[in-house]
Amino acid sequence: MKIVVVSDSHGLVKELEEIYIKYKNEAMYFIHCGDIELDDNHPVVQKYKCVNGNCDEHIFSNELMFHVLNRNILVIHGHYQSVKYKLNSLYYHALERGADIVLFGHTHHPIIHRKKDMILINPGSILANRGIRGRSYAIIDIKHNSIDIKHYDVVTHQLYKIK
Repeated sequence: MKIVVVSDSHGLVKELEEIYIKYKNEAMYFIHCGDIELDDNHPVVQKYKCVNGNCDEHIFSNELMFHVLNRNILVIHGHYQSVKYKLNSLYYHALERGADIVLFGHTHHPIIHRKKDMILINPGSILANRGIRGRSYAIIDIKHNSIDIKHYDVVTHQLYKIK
């Protein structure tokens, strides 16, 4: 079960469309972790499950929870949990909701953080990552016994190395 995760597109349309077209035949879900800055009725936005970011005008919900292969996945932007400083607040927020996997944005920095019985994943920004070069998104492949997470470059669609 593949899930494509993007965040912080800040009005970009072409990149959202290209990512969708590239994976539409293999991914079950397309997730946007906020700062979309497009109308909820925009055709490209309709292809993604979206949450509000701090730059969005509260058109989407602030968080979204869904269930895939016995795992609860929480989608949230993360600005209310101060993710630019620490992940503890996000972790405890997700723990209260029973999340196994958390998809978040806001920092423009791709990460995979395993904490106890939870995985926190930031796909980075498809507009521009901060502190490092490039733009990125993530693909999560969930199987019954494993979770594989990889980040990809928005332009080349090659593996994106997280430093």
